[in-house]
Amino acid sequence: MSTSNPVHTTLVRAGARAWGIATGLVLGFGLFAATLVLVIKGGPEKGAHLGRLSQVFPGYDVTVGGAFLGLLYAFVVGYALGRLLSPRAAVSVTRLAAERDKHVRLNGNAWGLTIGGVLGVVVLATTIALAVRGGEHPGDLIEHLAIYFPGYTVTIQGGFIGAAWSFALGWLLGRLIGVVYNVTVARAEEKMARA
Repeated sequence: MSTSNPVHTTLVRAGARAWGIATGLVLGFGLFAATLVLVIKGGPEKGAHLGRLSQVFPGYDVTVGGAFLGLLYAFVVGYALGRLLSPRAAVSVTRLAAERDKHVRLNGNAWGLTIGGVLGVVVLATTIALAVRGGEHPGDLIEHLAIYFPGYTVTIQGGFIGAAWSFALGWLLGRLIGVVYNVTVARAEEKMARA
């Protein structure tokens, strides 16, 4: 592997297992939390949209039991995606031993600010575009964010409220990804050191 691309080298050192576990836990707990929020809110049509996951995840529904089943399904899907999308390179046993303690650590604050910023800008821009466009129902799908983001509406003011909620959620997700990833890498390094 060439040292001329330090980003690729760093990402390869991160490890596919760590990417899989971090992605799986974030997706799993995200679906778990979203399901529980809908269960707590209740109502006659609770989870009408999220309940459609039962077409992909057999047995899943918007209940407490469904939240746990969804956590399992989403973890498996996230783990597979993380493993699939992680960078790969052939590593010899000699090189593996030499790089045993050189795995990258993620900066949770940087990930949080980046993910939060992107989510906030997307929600703000989408909401403002729909509010300016107008019409009887300017954002039939995005207006459902009000279920998770109190105060959100498809208006310019609602766009800023949605952006703030999205930023906060993205920041938490980024921090969570960083923590889970770093713990996974530390455990993998300890296991390699014992081997």
